[in-house]
Amino acid sequence: MKKKVTVLGNGLVGSVMALDLAEDEGYEVTVCDRDEAGLGRTKERSRGKVDTRSDVDFTSPDSITEAVRGQDLCIGAVPGFLGYPMVGAVIRAGVDLSDISFMGEDYREWDGQARAAGVTAFEDVGVAPGSSSILIGYACDLLDQVEDVTYYVTGLPADPKPPFDYKLVFSPDDLIEEYVRPARTKRDGRILTVSALSGRKMLDFDLPGIKLPRMEGFFTDGSRTLLDTIPSPNVTEYTLRYPGTAERMEFLPEIGLFGTEPVDVKGCKVVPRDLFGALAYPKMRLEEGENEFTFYHVEVTGRKDGKRLQYRYSLYDERDGVTGYPSMSRTTGFPCVIVGRLVAEGVLKMPGVNPPEAVGKNHKAVERFMEELRKRNVVLHHSVVEL
Repeated sequence: MKKKVTVLGNGLVGSVMALDLAEDEGYEVTVCDRDEAGLGRTKERSRGKVDTRSDVDFTSPDSITEAVRGQDLCIGAVPGFLGYPMVGAVIRAGVDLSDISFMGEDYREWDGQARAAGVTAFEDVGVAPGSSSILIGYACDLLDQVEDVTYYVTGLPADPKPPFDYKLVFSPDDLIEEYVRPARTKRDGRILTVSALSGRKMLDFDLPGIKLPRMEGFFTDGSRTLLDTIPSPNVTEYTLRYPGTAERMEFLPEIGLFGTEPVDVKGCKVVPRDLFGALAYPKMRLEEGENEFTFYHVEVTGRKDGKRLQYRYSLYDERDGVTGYPSMSRTTGFPCVIVGRLVAEGVLKMPGVNPPEAVGKNHKAVERFMEELRKRNVVLHHSVVEL
């Protein structure tokens, strides 16, 4: 009997997740979004295997609950600011969830209700947080003692163009959050809050057969649950961009252009962030066929059997030339879908609201996770170095 799954959101990532699930004859897939034209493209591309709904209001938890009720699985791909109430709506429907919504709230506040309802939910299951977190949790579980976790992540156009040297590969609202949301990092067991775009440094990475550009790294708030779920006194995330990005973007919030409260402009009320979006987002739109890459590098340092070791994981991925799927859509969407499948199959039956690193303690699930990524030509480089 086919498992019924509903995907909430049909954007760059949600559409890829729906199409990936539709390739499996064991799933009956419905994707929801208000953009009827986009839904039509996804349905056509799936050769009619995906059902679509444009009547679900993502701003209404009741609408979401009714849309997913009776499903075996829900895949969440709504913008971050809609994520928190969406989680509650899915739990109230009694449906398991795998979700990429990058919300500002602590989604674990829904844990009690999920446990009571017998719902297994995994949040932040994208690229980073997401697959990087799964590998971090796995490495921490392999070590006797963890000393440090540091990781770097990016998604960039292969051919950068000014003024942004960047193309949108996920929700524009979530991109702006990277530049304005204060970042949390952990040092010597203490969680510290630092300014967005701070901690800048230039970085060069070396991967076999891959030429990576020089990039700059700066603190961002992607560590999230890793700050208190893994046994490491030090946890740091760096987002990578082409050199000069942080300095250019830092100026914009300083003058209020990322503000969300209306301001008066010659008698008209204007939301600064909306104005920025109207002017900037078209210049950051990923063009049809334009190549981009996703990269992360994870270092987990600690001790095992008296030796000081460092587990290293690197992911590098480009746009798929056959499917045309953007790399960020692949590397964000596939982890969410794979974890969702493992939940639906009972491999990850963990009632409650779980962070992605919780997968790391289930070594069978991690092996399946990495195998499924390989099937989709998402390649991970792995090494263990004695220090």
